[in-house]
Amino acid sequence: MAKKIIGYGNFFCWNCGNRIEKRKKTCPNCGSIYSGDGKYGNVQALGAGGIGWSNNVNHYSLKKYFKNDRKYSFIWLIGISIIVPAIMILSGEIDFDSEGIMVIGGILAVFWGTGLLFIFKKGANEPDWDGIVKDKKVFQKTRRKKDSEGKAYTEEYKEFIVYIRKQNNDIFELKDEDSARYDYFNIGDYLHYHGVKYLNYFEKYDKSLDTIIFCASCRNICDIRDNYCERCGCILLN
Repeated sequence: MAKKIIGYGNFFCWNCGNRIEKRKKTCPNCGSIYSGDGKYGNVQALGAGGIGWSNNVNHYSLKKYFKNDRKYSFIWLIGISIIVPAIMILSGEIDFDSEGIMVIGGILAVFWGTGLLFIFKKGANEPDWDGIVKDKKVFQKTRRKKDSEGKAYTEEYKEFIVYIRKQNNDIFELKDEDSARYDYFNIGDYLHYHGVKYLNYFEKYDKSLDTIIFCASCRNICDIRDNYCERCGCILLN
């Protein structure tokens, strides 16, 4: 039976986490409806979330996603390391001689250095801590960027900051360039930061008034009634 593997949209059953079967309307594993008006039956989103810390933080799906994400990141780095030099040589931008090899080596060194820094920083273990949302602010900012032709221009953007007071009274600034997490967290929310490398996730203590929840792995916005993320198949911390 063919399974949905590539493309955009939902890939996993929201109720049991198994892969969605192509052309099926209900999950062959648990019988849940994939989409539509009857997806959640009579269960309303408001009030479906719980109060307290989730018991799902050690679920195997979260660890599996982290390992696969790191593996695919390395594959992507290797692939780009082959494709980019090949394009540069075939297009005539660089000659395949000692000077060209040095240039390619320098480019790959910078590329791999940046890539590895991103991969290992993303997967670093950090201490857990609790905190309370004390304030939220939006700042209008500008930055210099370059277009495809290398011409510099000024770009305006917004920075959304959630200020969280930790137990030791230090202020942690949760910064984003979109408003999703800014809108999700409210002043007064009690939060727990899961610092383990396969999470690095902020969890609300009281989710009873929420209608959405963020996936701890891929950060997809899910319905609070979902048990698993429909995008990556990881269990939700609801």
